[in-house]
Amino acid sequence: MYNAASKLIALSTAVIMASCGGGKSVNEAEVLADSADSAVTAGNYALATELLDTLKAKYPSEIKVQRAAMNIRARANEGMIKAELQTTDSLEAVYNYRRDSLKEYFTFVNNPELVEGFYVIKEYKSSSLFSRSGVEARVAPDGQFYMISSLAGNPVKHTSITVSVNGESASSASVAYDGDRNYRSGGTEMITFISSECDSIGKLLAKNPGKPARITFSGARSTSMPLPKNDARSIALAYDYSEAILMAKRLASKKELLDRQLILARDQAARTAISE
Repeated sequence: MYNAASKLIALSTAVIMASCGGGKSVNEAEVLADSADSAVTAGNYALATELLDTLKAKYPSEIKVQRAAMNIRARANEGMIKAELQTTDSLEAVYNYRRDSLKEYFTFVNNPELVEGFYVIKEYKSSSLFSRSGVEARVAPDGQFYMISSLAGNPVKHTSITVSVNGESASSASVAYDGDRNYRSGGTEMITFISSECDSIGKLLAKNPGKPARITFSGARSTSMPLPKNDARSIALAYDYSEAILMAKRLASKKELLDRQLILARDQAARTAISE
């Protein structure tokens, strides 16, 4: 089976042979158009587009051939969109399955103090985070991953955390004390980290499930401790669950866009075929 380079070499030979007769530019343009049409039939849409671009650039005055090329390009676009749609559909199915598989580990918590609830692993349905040191990961209804750190009875005035596991480490962004996201009360310090501030920690623990980890709270000074096993598990699962939800949503949106593009490509192919 020829690759793209081999086909282009074959095309160049055909163009040289065609140019030996009369109507050199017409023949060369027709060879390009015919080769592009053959590439579409063979499912090599990238090659077809490359040939059509060459045709458009080298022979803009060959109006008849350029008009025929409009239909070939429309069919090439249709083929590329259909191929991408098929790939996207397969990926969406994978992430939907992953999302549904991970959902069984979570429960939804309605928190009257918040505008919306959140998903958390079932072991943390009734959270005791305020009275202990550690981290809990949560997933918002829209699929966004976030974490809450807590340091109890050890005033560090922490503004960030670092997690180390399997010889690697990842740190959160620094969140300054503001009495809101960085909150201190009754000897307990708590910080809510949004996804962009802590996703590197989620990614690290998701890559190392079940392995012992340590957490360091950093602020005015630092203190470290083993990361509780369920804390590490909640972070890894929540990160994976969030990724599955968000990727499934992105792929569904991409499919909708591709569906619209496919309709346009088919319409253009039909219109150009009629004009021919």
